[in-house]
Amino acid sequence: MFAKLKPVFRVPATRGRMGNTKYYTATLPFGAVTKLFTFDPNKMLELTPENRSQRALKTKRIPEIARYITDHDDYIFSAITVSVDSDAVEFEEVEEGVDIGVLVLPLEAKYVINDGQHRVAGIEEALRTDPLLARDTISVVVLPDGGLERSQQVFSDLNRTVHKTSKSLDILYDHRLPINRITMACMERVELFRNRIDKERVSLSVRSAKFATLSGLQEANKQLLGDLDESIDAATEKHLTSLAIDYWNHLTDRVDPWREIRDGDVKPPEARQNFISSYALALWALGAAGKATLAAKRETDGPWADHLDELKKIDWKKANPDWQGICMSEHEVVTRMPTRRATALYIMWRIGISPQRPTSVISDTR
Repeated sequence: MFAKLKPVFRVPATRGRMGNTKYYTATLPFGAVTKLFTFDPNKMLELTPENRSQRALKTKRIPEIARYITDHDDYIFSAITVSVDSDAVEFEEVEEGVDIGVLVLPLEAKYVINDGQHRVAGIEEALRTDPLLARDTISVVVLPDGGLERSQQVFSDLNRTVHKTSKSLDILYDHRLPINRITMACMERVELFRNRIDKERVSLSVRSAKFATLSGLQEANKQLLGDLDESIDAATEKHLTSLAIDYWNHLTDRVDPWREIRDGDVKPPEARQNFISSYALALWALGAAGKATLAAKRETDGPWADHLDELKKIDWKKANPDWQGICMSEHEVVTRMPTRRATALYIMWRIGISPQRPTSVISDTR
């Protein structure tokens, strides 16, 4: 009789049903999650896609998830979903017919992580750094296993209605990153940007009344300020915020037709029809040129604004033949990383930061 006894893990849980799918929801400590729901990513890679229960593990995501856990006191995850041999699962009701009780999970059962394998791998790596995290908990949805085909269908169904938020919304809602806070300050305190930044989309339609997207402005600030560590002190962040605001305000009077847009004399859709400077590509390039200008200022100990006065001499109209091969192919603006860099180099050349005029890059990006 005792030979049939197997070690189990007992946890309070609720029972539920969606359509024909019966499931259980429990809250498990990190330590239990990493012990129960183990998997070998190398073995998964050995299988063909049609023989896997879900996508292969992307190992480069694991350290990022682990740092998110260890670097924050208020991190949060959505539930992970696992399947387990249906014969191995037991649910003990607190009362007959009640969906609250105790879920009995055999330690030796075969579990398949339908959704959350990267979270589990990240948790496991975080525990190596801080074993005390083993007491933190995460919600787990447990499904009776129906074999490979069923696991694949569960994975597909779980991801069917998932829609990633836009990068602009990520910036708007993520208050942890200094670059996001700096960009939000620019959006409010640079008159050209105020009420002219699209906070949801990552690209603007031809007729959009907005000047730029929040993601486009953030990318430009990244070029201007470089990679900012999340742990920079308040004084440094205040200095960089003031620097970015001053930079974009200064450019408003020097990049045609930004001043007219700010003053309401030219509408953004009209500007996009005629000027390179109204594209995200130019915003990015001006951020990169700004970083080079600040570096030149440090070397010469001269005012960075002196270099930027030369921006007034640039013809930003699409009709300017200088843009051909740099960021335009005939009448089309070509937005690629090589054309962004070439546009930045062209600006640096025109304002005297770079000694060499950039060559055509369009043939490399088509």
